[in-house]
Amino acid sequence: MSFVKGIERVALAVPDLDEAQAFFEQWFGAVFQPEETIEDMGIRYRPFTVGASKMELLQATREDSPVARFLEQHGGPGVHHITFEVEDLDAALAELERRGGRVAYRHTYAEGVTFEGYAWREAFIHPKDAFGVLIHLAEKHPVTDASDGP
Repeated sequence: MSFVKGIERVALAVPDLDEAQAFFEQWFGAVFQPEETIEDMGIRYRPFTVGASKMELLQATREDSPVARFLEQHGGPGVHHITFEVEDLDAALAELERRGGRVAYRHTYAEGVTFEGYAWREAFIHPKDAFGVLIHLAEKHPVTDASDGP
């Protein structure tokens, strides 16, 4: 039985959000949501949909961000990560480890930090363990009140 609910989104690292947004809007009719910033990771992102699929564009806000490192290591833009949504992050990570998987990094946001109206809990599986793909496991819950947080 799988602990993954489904692919939540695919994230693309790009050097210029505006240029990439124009491309996806013009070529594929993408519908963008408002841009958000992940301050502690040094990332600006713009989520969007193409048909029934969700994606996001990522741009670095500083040189030490994971997106800046990705662009440098890969020589340009590309698929940064794939997000798998899980119901319960702790249970999913325990099951993953039971199956022999390893968590490379678990990220905890400060209390009250939300994105797209959701509180997120997340962890990453290293690309070396996942055929060259950074896998992002995310548990997300809608925030109905400003006092709610991750």
